[in-house]
Amino acid sequence: MKCLLDVYHKSINMVGEELCGDQVRVLNSGKKTRVVLCDGLGHGVKANILASLSSEIMINMLREDISLPEVIETVIATLPVDKKLNLAYTTSTMIEVDHSDLAYKIYNFDNPPLLFFRKQKIEPLPFEKITIMDRPIQFSEGKLQRGDLLIGMSDGLLHAGLNGVLNYNWNIDHLSAYIEELFQYLPSNLQLIIDKTVAHTNQLYNRRPADDASMVGLLVRARQAVMLFTGPPVDPNEDRAMAQRVLTFEGTRIVCGGTTGHIVATQSGKKYSLEPDTARLEIPPMASLPGVDILTEGILTLSSVLEWIEATKGNPDLLPTKDNSGAVRVADALLNADEIFLLVGLKINPAYQNPDLPCNVSIRKNLLEKIAERLRDAGKTVTIEFH
Repeated sequence: MKCLLDVYHKSINMVGEELCGDQVRVLNSGKKTRVVLCDGLGHGVKANILASLSSEIMINMLREDISLPEVIETVIATLPVDKKLNLAYTTSTMIEVDHSDLAYKIYNFDNPPLLFFRKQKIEPLPFEKITIMDRPIQFSEGKLQRGDLLIGMSDGLLHAGLNGVLNYNWNIDHLSAYIEELFQYLPSNLQLIIDKTVAHTNQLYNRRPADDASMVGLLVRARQAVMLFTGPPVDPNEDRAMAQRVLTFEGTRIVCGGTTGHIVATQSGKKYSLEPDTARLEIPPMASLPGVDILTEGILTLSSVLEWIEATKGNPDLLPTKDNSGAVRVADALLNADEIFLLVGLKINPAYQNPDLPCNVSIRKNLLEKIAERLRDAGKTVTIEFH
């Protein structure tokens, strides 16, 4: 899948309740992404148990590649209708997206209709009414494109204001308009779109929600890729090939190290120039080189990069916004990437070699292995090569 499917969800509990009556589960098998949103009848412990049971049944069956209609049948048979209220014990939404072609299927059982945005504009999502075990189900299928956004929700998101700030305009149309405006300003930040929408909903409830409210989004965006080259290869004959891999890479290109930068500059036929204003007390200045997005010093900068990744726990939003040093720039690029390629040359620089370590173990190798581990902990796909 050339594009990436972002999935994010957020919930707020009904006022006075410790447990949420809505449950969202996400399953990524590598080939497909499945999302389940269940809203248990009522609130508190009872609703939480109903929603948790339903969502766990669904996600476990989907993990075994059981078809969506069969999953719905099982849940309907397991959780019948409340006879007094004539309502299902759990309402649910199931979304399945195939990674190979972005084909999607949606089954919506008594939850509010899903919202669909294309080119940052709300568009009607065609639904077909089908029946499964005598229950009406909304079904939709089609193909997503890069930039598309799907939003699912529980009904608590639409009830905002009824028992708090009286806002009679917070219906599905005005909710759509609110999200559309956010989407135009934040076209690739799904988390912020959902966080802001749920926070606004909470404000309309006067921060005393009369119901559990949940929102889940799926955003198709371009995959962000980064290649970082540091350290000269042991075999100088590899210099040209390594430099060409960096210069032809489709994504963000990072080079760390004076010798490494010289290798790339020599192969590109370009000259680099220092940027003194990027220097910090313990971090040497960056340089600029045509064809390379970020060019920094090596070990000291990368050591600081590791510290920033650990200090922020992998969250790029926690990096200092006014710091233009090489370490922060590299950390920001890595933490905002989805796929990272680390090319590490193992030619040992005596200035950075601990004589107590075996001769084949360099500080650079250990440092890059730690960076790769922290990035994987942050959910990144990391490939590391030693040369």
